[in-house]
Amino acid sequence: MKESGRSFENYFEILSPRDRRLLFDELSGLDEETQEFYRRIYRERYQDKKDPERRVDNWLWKAVYLPGLYKRRKLLGKAIANEVAETLKDLHLEDPEELSETEKFILYNEFRNAAKRYLSTCKGVNYGNKLFGLKKATEDDKKKKACEDIWMASRGFALAAGEEERLSLWCEAFYDELMVYYSAGKKYYDELENNHKK
Repeated sequence: MKESGRSFENYFEILSPRDRRLLFDELSGLDEETQEFYRRIYRERYQDKKDPERRVDNWLWKAVYLPGLYKRRKLLGKAIANEVAETLKDLHLEDPEELSETEKFILYNEFRNAAKRYLSTCKGVNYGNKLFGLKKATEDDKKKKACEDIWMASRGFALAAGEEERLSLWCEAFYDELMVYYSAGKKYYDELENNHKK
């Protein structure tokens, strides 16, 4: 996804919702419609639907939740069908062809930010541990696990749901961010895709 002239790069690099919110006042040179889309996406991503005063990251939750759903896809066919509709709605991908180029640009970079935030958690001391935490994961183990999680949360879920086309922007963003985090993971990523199709 190529940058538009209104990249606002720092905003998409920041992981903290609070720090991102503080940058809103510096949004300049954007038309009113674009500014409103930024703000709308921020609200929808970080506001708890059941408790609007509570701050969450709904898209980070997708990255955490969807891999587990993918792993149980054969047992949870109905759950996947329900999640597909909800995910497409939450990510503004019900009708991707109706999005403007600016909206696609903002969504793509927000998706990358969500992937980046998830990947920042993959460096923790307990991430990827095996045997109920008794066997510590190596750095290579962690990167492979992160690769698998990102694939399942994006391409794996899209394939299981039969929604590769509508979820392509989500998948592209997650893949691109993964390649920044773990460029050697492409081979492993491709293996995951091939194994799914067997």
